Amino acid sequence: MAGLVAFQDAFMSGNTLDGKDFSDFEARRLRYEIMWALYENTVFRNVHKWADAYKSEYGLYKFIRNVYNPAYRIGEFWKGHLYGGQLDPAAGDGKKAPSVMPIITDNDQLRPALATLWRDSNWQIQKDILSLWGPVLGDSIIRVIDDPVKGRVSLRITHPGTLKNVTLDPWGNVKGYVIEENRHYDDGTKKIKVYREECERDGDYVVYKTFLDDKPWSELPGEPNEWEEAYGFVPMIKVMHNNVGLDWGWSELFPGIGKFREVDDLASKLSDQVRKMVDAPWLLSGVDSPANNPKTRLLGGATGIPGAKVTSTPEVATNGRRNQKGREEVPTLYAGPGANAIALVAPLSISETSAYIESILKDIEKDYPELAINMQNVQGDISGRALRINQQPVTEKVMQRRANYDDAVVRAQQMAIAIGGFRKYKGYEGFNLDSFKAGKLDHSIGARPVFGRDPLDDLDLEAKLWEVAKQAKDADIPIDIYLERQNWEQKYIDRVLNSPAYKAKLEALNNLSNPPDPANLGGIKNRFSKTSNDPANNPDDNKAQ
Repeated sequence: MAGLVAFQDAFMSGNTLDGKDFSDFEARRLRYEIMWALYENTVFRNVHKWADAYKSEYGLYKFIRNVYNPAYRIGEFWKGHLYGGQLDPAAGDGKKAPSVMPIITDNDQLRPALATLWRDSNWQIQKDILSLWGPVLGDSIIRVIDDPVKGRVSLRITHPGTLKNVTLDPWGNVKGYVIEENRHYDDGTKKIKVYREECERDGDYVVYKTFLDDKPWSELPGEPNEWEEAYGFVPMIKVMHNNVGLDWGWSELFPGIGKFREVDDLASKLSDQVRKMVDAPWLLSGVDSPANNPKTRLLGGATGIPGAKVTSTPEVATNGRRNQKGREEVPTLYAGPGANAIALVAPLSISETSAYIESILKDIEKDYPELAINMQNVQGDISGRALRINQQPVTEKVMQRRANYDDAVVRAQQMAIAIGGFRKYKGYEGFNLDSFKAGKLDHSIGARPVFGRDPLDDLDLEAKLWEVAKQAKDADIPIDIYLERQNWEQKYIDRVLNSPAYKAKLEALNNLSNPPDPANLGGIKNRFSKTSNDPANNPDDNKAQ
């Protein structure tokens, strides 16, 4: 695999009518490297061969640094909110044991198979890599690895920069691919070799070919470099983080890069301007230049007295050269007698410049509500309702992104379990390659909260639920209808309806609505018979008389 090509701005933009440059293998690899450099805060450093061309293309300050760059915070947010947290080792539905991947299925036989797959895949770690690479790079790849030697199947997250080519059907299923990556083999040469893996469908068979430096090669000595498997599908899923209609996805960082650069450019210049004001250049009169008199050196802050000597020297790096000397250099000009010592620093309002930078930061945080969510929630004693309102834009964004990942993970798990059953690996008993058509692999990843719940907030919601329930009762809406509309499961509604307290209350209400017949009061009627026969106590009888 050749080295990265030179930086080109065309590689950073996608055209929905002609996305050739955006989809090109070298363009993608360069884009992935830039996105990752943003995440690790090294995008402007010369450790990258393309850094100088990148700065030149956008006319950036030559000493620009990542002063604000929010890429790390954005990457960590998505890593923590797509699948951040603990898996249930039993692959449960999230009710008995919490899980960041609650499995919803009618086939409980599927749960132990998923538990086996998660354990063999080290999925607790792999899911976090998926949650980081996808948002930062824009694409991620889930491969199903069939290992007959170890007798297991697993899921592996593969860097999208190794996927040289991929062919999809109209539904997004992979029909074929070419993986190409540099590898180091301890063969005594210490040379980097290029490994290539080709895969394509041939009817119900999947044909594999492997090469090393373009020569047929096999991982296992003596084995052929070409073989086929009767899977009926190519065991790979391509995941686009933000699908905008191109062949490859958008990184979460992609639309904000221009503003990130602008803020870093301005902030770097402002920071260096402060340095210059602290060590202001001076115009000195009546003083020989040190170039004319090497034995005499002058400080930038000297008083301008001719021949003033100093014993200190400028700080130097260990290699004898000033590091980034242009940032700290204090130029000194010399003039003839009669001139004054004048500071030669261009005026700059730090407060106004800072305010301008702050305005750009606020605009970035409008584009990325996940950056501002914590600041919104520390403004005093915020109520549960206000908290939910603040979190709503972020919640909606996470839910939209999650749907794409959940679908991809489910399809990968179905492939893996089908292969495990086909190979008769331990833990996949009862499954085979026909299990998908038979509906045995049907499952989904259930809903889970984006943000952690405060127990006090839960109590507030519970109180509100029953407050509205009382209003529903007053409007003659039956409790079971109300609870059903609140998405209660029927078994819990039945427990309310069959509870002794609810039955007793219902009977009391029924008695109030239907008072007993006086003819059936028995002794109670006789007890009050005199009062009832007294005309003074019976207005109707008085009227009759």
